[in-house]
Amino acid sequence: MSRTLALDSEQTIYQAAELRKQLGEALQAEDSLTLDLSCIGEIDCAGLQVLLWLQQEAARLGKTLTLSRPSRPMLDFIHLLGLEQRLACAGGEDGS
Repeated sequence: MSRTLALDSEQTIYQAAELRKQLGEALQAEDSLTLDLSCIGEIDCAGLQVLLWLQQEAARLGKTLTLSRPSRPMLDFIHLLGLEQRLACAGGEDGS
């Protein structure tokens, strides 16, 4: 089965524990998971760490994870940290 989840506007250290729990449960329940990142207005290293963990967990479990429609703040933060290759996103604001 496949599922799409839209992440909330703020993904910071204050939401990281709950986000990790929510995404871990969703990944366990599905064969394929898509995260819609279009609403993210603020993200910090803790939020990004959750996404990196989720990618590793998906690979370990042999499941598909797609990061979709990243917002401009999300793309800017990924670029700032030099993680474009590691956190490749589909359908960014520029259509890429």
